[in-house]
Amino acid sequence: MYESGVYKFNDNDKNQGGVIISKDGLYPELLEDLNNNYKDILGFLPKSYFKSLTFIMPNAHYVLPLKDKKYIIDNDYINDVIKRKKLNYKFNFFRDDDVKVSSKDKNKNRQEIILPIYIKGVIEAIFIVDVDISCITKYINNYNDEMYTQYEVENKDGLLTQKIEVPYAKNDKEYIYIGLNLFDVMLLIFKLYLIIECMYQILCRMFTFFYKRIMYDSMTHCLRRNIFDMKYKTLSSRSVIIFDIDHFKLINDNFGHAIGDHVIGEIGKMLQQQARKHHLYFRWGGEEFLILLPKTNKKALLDYAEILRHEVESMTLLDGNNVTISLGTSEQKPKEHIYQTIYRADMALYQAKELGRNKSHYL
Repeated sequence: MYESGVYKFNDNDKNQGGVIISKDGLYPELLEDLNNNYKDILGFLPKSYFKSLTFIMPNAHYVLPLKDKKYIIDNDYINDVIKRKKLNYKFNFFRDDDVKVSSKDKNKNRQEIILPIYIKGVIEAIFIVDVDISCITKYINNYNDEMYTQYEVENKDGLLTQKIEVPYAKNDKEYIYIGLNLFDVMLLIFKLYLIIECMYQILCRMFTFFYKRIMYDSMTHCLRRNIFDMKYKTLSSRSVIIFDIDHFKLINDNFGHAIGDHVIGEIGKMLQQQARKHHLYFRWGGEEFLILLPKTNKKALLDYAEILRHEVESMTLLDGNNVTISLGTSEQKPKEHIYQTIYRADMALYQAKELGRNKSHYL
């Protein structure tokens, strides 16, 4: 006679079987039967695969092993299992599909083999074997690691399927088919694309950031002078304009270095706004700028220099005071090194200053 509660079969039972009783009454002693079934299962199944045996009757729930935890005593447990596992409550004759295999609690690595027991055409008990099949996943993962693949369990008609050998039982092996899950492959490709795209964007931003820092002066956004030495000193058939700000030292002395830096920055901004195709603009020194142009005749060169001079003169940079520039221009002669042309333009700049500043001069 059992009262409602949870009981271990025997403290000496090494398999730790037990029973959960939901209603007081007489129930059969099934310790020996469960142990025999357990022994038979271990005859062909590795112990690590086995998780539990369960025998469910109305109002009694036999478990091996009975784990040390509080079980919920459910008066209608057998009917809950019938509904959850979608078992046929009645039958007229035994069919193969009466034995069901299903995932345990949506865990793909845990499978339950369910055998309903019918008496007079109605379910009176259910026998369940809980098996851990994660070994198959481990075999497939090892296979993927060795072969550098991304296979999963598939049927033999799946995408790029292969047959591999898996030890299901102690002394026997079975073959299963593994293949590529198209959705997972597409998802993996999409993830790789996102990673590559993110890395590409990061590298592009880093390249742009460092490229600008290396190539361009931060105050004027004109090219640095050392870039000219690296990339442009072998150019030919060019014209040169070189200019600097008139009386720049007085601007610094009277208005401060911050205002002086502002004037230089605004002139650099003006050059960017006036930029023409194939023209290169350099900050040549502190307040000195150099423009490298395609081969241009004297008139066109001086006309462009005058445009720049008038543009600076019209800018409002100092309170009530105009900022002016003096410009020197020159053309590169045949077989002449570009530095000789720059030297001649520099001499033209010196002569413009000698002639009173705020002028353009050609040499």
